[in-house]
Amino acid sequence: MQKHVTGYLQEAEWSHKSYKPSFKDQVNLTCLTIGAPSVCTSMMVGMGNPIMKHALEWTANVPDVVVAAGKVVRLMNDIAAFERRKCKGDAASSVECYINDHNVTGEVAIERIETLLEHQWRTLNKARFENHALLPAVQRIIGLALSATFFYDNKNDVYTLSTHLRKTVESLFLKPV
Repeated sequence: MQKHVTGYLQEAEWSHKSYKPSFKDQVNLTCLTIGAPSVCTSMMVGMGNPIMKHALEWTANVPDVVVAAGKVVRLMNDIAAFERRKCKGDAASSVECYINDHNVTGEVAIERIETLLEHQWRTLNKARFENHALLPAVQRIIGLALSATFFYDNKNDVYTLSTHLRKTVESLFLKPV
C-alpha cells in the first residue's frame, strides 16, 4: 500500500508540473498505481490456509506475473481511453508518452503498445508453468488481467461509456436464455 500511495504522489507531481515521463517510466509506475499489487495481495487472503501464507508473501514481493497483470490492465485502459483523454489535462497516459518518446501517431503508438501487451500475456502464461506450487494464486492474478479484456476490449472503456457493460449485464441477468 505504501508503494501504491507513493506512486500516486509521483503521478500527482507529474500532472502538476505538466511533465511527460518516458514511456518506460510511465508504464513502470502506473502498472503499480492501477492497483495490481494491492489487489493481487488482497486476493490471496481468501485462499486456503496451506497456501495462503506462502501466496501472500510471494505476491507482496510483486513478482513478474503481478507486474504483467498490472501492465495489461494499464495499457488496455490507456488504449481504450486515449481519444477521450486527449484534452482532459491530467497526467499523460502511456499512449501519450509513447507518442512523445517515439514521435509517432496515436495509431502507430497503439499498434506498438498492443505488441507489448502480447509480451505481458506471454509472461502471464509462462507463470502458469513456472509456479506449480502457487498455481491457484497465479490463476487469480491471471484472472485479474483477463477481467481487463471485459472492460477494455475492442478499445471500449466501459467505465466511461457503459453501454457495452450494460448489454452484457442484461444478457447475463435480465434476459432469459
